[in-house]
Amino acid sequence: MAHSDIPLQQLRPAAAYVYSDIRQSSGSNSRDVSAELDTEQNYAAELTVDGGINTLERKLGLWSGMAIVVGSIIGSGIFSSPSLILDSVGSVGMSLVVWVIGAIVSLCGCAAYMELGTMLPRSGGEKEYLDVAFPRPRALLPFVFCLSIIAISFPSGIAADAVVTGVYFVYAATGKTASGHSEWTQRAIGLAVVVVCGLLHGLCSRAAIRVQNLLTVVKVLLLVLIVVVGVVGLANGLHTPRANSFEGAFGGTSRNAHSYVSALFKVFFSYAGYTSLNYSIDELRDPVRNLPRAAMGGLVATTVLYILSNVAFFIVLSPEGIRASNTAVAGVFFTTAFSATWGQRVIPGFIGLAAFGNVMCAMFSASRVVFEAAREGYLPFARYLGSVSHRFQAPVWALGFSTVVAAAFIVGPPPGEAYDFLVDIGGYPSWVFYGLSVVGLLVMRRTHRDLERPFRTWCVANAVTAATALFMCIAPFVRPEGDAARIPYWAAPLAAVLFIAASVPMWYIQVVARQGLDRSHYSVQTPAADGIK
Repeated sequence: MAHSDIPLQQLRPAAAYVYSDIRQSSGSNSRDVSAELDTEQNYAAELTVDGGINTLERKLGLWSGMAIVVGSIIGSGIFSSPSLILDSVGSVGMSLVVWVIGAIVSLCGCAAYMELGTMLPRSGGEKEYLDVAFPRPRALLPFVFCLSIIAISFPSGIAADAVVTGVYFVYAATGKTASGHSEWTQRAIGLAVVVVCGLLHGLCSRAAIRVQNLLTVVKVLLLVLIVVVGVVGLANGLHTPRANSFEGAFGGTSRNAHSYVSALFKVFFSYAGYTSLNYSIDELRDPVRNLPRAAMGGLVATTVLYILSNVAFFIVLSPEGIRASNTAVAGVFFTTAFSATWGQRVIPGFIGLAAFGNVMCAMFSASRVVFEAAREGYLPFARYLGSVSHRFQAPVWALGFSTVVAAAFIVGPPPGEAYDFLVDIGGYPSWVFYGLSVVGLLVMRRTHRDLERPFRTWCVANAVTAATALFMCIAPFVRPEGDAARIPYWAAPLAAVLFIAASVPMWYIQVVARQGLDRSHYSVQTPAADGIK
């Protein structure tokens, strides 16, 4: 039987059931009901029962959804990675070009994900798209995706943001950047941050959401302040002279492919987060209308702030000063622009809080993927990982699992190059499944032409995303010039590839041998496919 001949209900009965429910909830009746929701409740998850299926109530509006996207995108990357990117590509001009390329590719990827999300509006992101696009072997690609993102991508990103939180808190306390004896102090702070975020989302979900929204505002204001300081510096309004960073802007540009891959991984890590709503669509009101507006609007606003912030860094700091700052670029920036008290104590503390907010957003999304994967039957102990606490109205076990895995990534890598390793290992599987999802989008245009597509992206955007994904999967294995790192350049991508390969026998055990899908939450709770309307 060809893929196009397989009814959507047979691919995943629960999915078809919920898709139908979402289409109905996007109508005028649902908007009338949602308008009556108490705005004080915001979008914290609550347990409801609809047709026998425990679901999370729709409380995310347009602005709340955009706050999640912006909060997920703006994390440690923009505050810490400009020095690493400059060091990789070798010149100021090429550093800015790489940031612009990252913006263009991210906008293309976001457009593709908006078509996928509005066509298949159910939580889980790539898990749902791969399941419908590639139904044979049964659930293989969505299973491998879930294991990869749960075990590598999400926890490595959370760990990287948590470590940078520690970097800025230590910088605020001591006025010194990372070196030797302080690195384990930074990791200890990062570990505490991860545990606190897990506890807040698990035990105080409503309070956690309010804190998360507040920290998103802090992050946006920090970027605006960086841009304003750059404008003042351009007008020679600071107490230090303007840096001449743009003279010979492309001098010293690297010609090694691996250097650009490393830089692009860090840029894409900084832009990552525009797909965060795709993992929690079940909690978004009128998803077909609000998903594209919230995701694209949040990404465009963040892109403008990112580009202007990088220009501001080079106006105030010399290339040598940026390189010497390591992962505390923003802290050194404010120290140079203001007095030592504000630049070394106050502002870095707020940057640490901004990175803390990104950990909170990522923990929220990561737990939802664990929650959905467990309910689909992909994970062991699904009875716990796929449950919602009636007392705390949150997926407590899924949050605990995400906390433990992220903590392992914080303490695991050796000192000195942990941040680079975490970013690279987390980025590799993400690009594998970004590419497969875009290919799946093109496949579904032929095999599932009957599916509604309220948002349709351009073919050139899909081609850019797929080509970039292919490049990002191959180029990390190209040897860099003068490689003297303690962690081999191939370690991160090879570890990711080996994990993806090892997921296949795990799929066979869990899905085929143990028949996990047939014993999943949705198979038990959902009516037979023939009865779905």
